[in-house]
Amino acid sequence: MFSPSSPPSGLLGKVFQYIDLHQNEFVQILKEWVAVESDSVQPVPRLRQELFRMMALAMDKLRGLGASVDSVDAGFQQLPDGQTLPVPPIILAELGSDPKKPTVCFYGHLDVQPARQEDGWLTDPYTLTEVDGKLYGRGATDNKGPVLAWINAVSTFRALGEDLPVNVKFIIEGMEEAGSVALEEMVGREKDRFFSNVDYVVISDNLWISGGKPALTYGTRGNSYFRVEVKCRDQDFHSGTFGGILHEPMADLVALLASPLASWLAFPWPWHHQCSWATCRDHLY
Repeated sequence: MFSPSSPPSGLLGKVFQYIDLHQNEFVQILKEWVAVESDSVQPVPRLRQELFRMMALAMDKLRGLGASVDSVDAGFQQLPDGQTLPVPPIILAELGSDPKKPTVCFYGHLDVQPARQEDGWLTDPYTLTEVDGKLYGRGATDNKGPVLAWINAVSTFRALGEDLPVNVKFIIEGMEEAGSVALEEMVGREKDRFFSNVDYVVISDNLWISGGKPALTYGTRGNSYFRVEVKCRDQDFHSGTFGGILHEPMADLVALLASPLASWLAFPWPWHHQCSWATCRDHLY
């Protein structure tokens, strides 16, 4: 953080000054984005339409920067009740292709969790509201605000006529809160094209050390998923007759969880892991 007595100088000073002068414009755009009820969790056709509208707004904003923008069709989502809903497109955008510059890819998502004022919100969750100098609204921090922050940073350089020090790419989805439907498949298809020259990936969906100190979390490794399944015979056996001969699957599972392998997979590790119910129960209860 820069103190008022020592403001930044040079290019950084020009950038900060521009942002301060155009703060109201940036907040207004965030207000428009927060107003879109882009809820990906509730499988309702109306909300899916809102998701498509949200992605269209982002694409227009990126095109306004002069970026090349691809809207990748993500297909349909098959729900357990048999209902089929369209998945909003995944946005791939890029600005700059100088081989002498590193390429930074910004990931973000524009969908949100369900929100209703009766759930405990003091204000309408889809109306950006300022209280004591802070902005409240669904998606303001997770993750519409951070996505707009990067877009606004790029637009500031463009408005000042300054060259960006890096090539910029964006990957923006609309189903993160529902498990990032179709994202993994798309990344696999694009690994030798869109992502082939990416040097760094930045995710602005994390925590600060405190309310006044921004934090940079590096080396994020993602999630590791583990599933353990122990099967027994396909028929029942009398416990008194066969109890000392045949292995009981629950006892085998307990033995596995008590093994050095289970200790290696257990907490604490620098990444999160998802495990079977039995493993989680063993650690949490």
